[in-house]
Amino acid sequence: MPSRITHRATWDVPAQDVYAELVDADHLRARLQELGGNDPELVEHAVDGSGARLKLRQAVPAEFLPSVIRRFTGGDLVLDRVETWRPRDGGGYEGTVEVTVRGLPGSLSGTQRLTDSGGGSVTEVDGEASVNVPMVGRKVEGVVVEQIGALLDAEDEFTRRRLAEG
Repeated sequence: MPSRITHRATWDVPAQDVYAELVDADHLRARLQELGGNDPELVEHAVDGSGARLKLRQAVPAEFLPSVIRRFTGGDLVLDRVETWRPRDGGGYEGTVEVTVRGLPGSLSGTQRLTDSGGGSVTEVDGEASVNVPMVGRKVEGVVVEQIGALLDAEDEFTRRRLAEG
């Protein structure tokens, strides 16, 4: 049974401004450099009027992982992440997020939304992590969900700093 992941962030600026930052190639490269672990990479960056498709590779260093994860990965937890965004009817943006974890028979998939709210905006990610490993799959899923949640929190803080810089 997959483990659920939900993430919510509020912003002091409109959804359009957050979206522009989240899909900006310079922003993504800087975020990966600061938070992406060993050998981060912006693999694909396609943005146009119909939306965006982003593919990122990043890692959680092995020293931050429990031994049950290192046993499967042999080192860092390498995440390949594909995000899509498109304008929503009625305003804001919506899309998908897909994460595969190298060395683990598992993945995370879900939806993401960015909507205006009051004088600012809100992002919401809703998904499921699944790791198909007998006996320890649930424990591994829990660690993956925890690590991805921490990563999303750190990315939000990075984006807040960038938006504040103007």
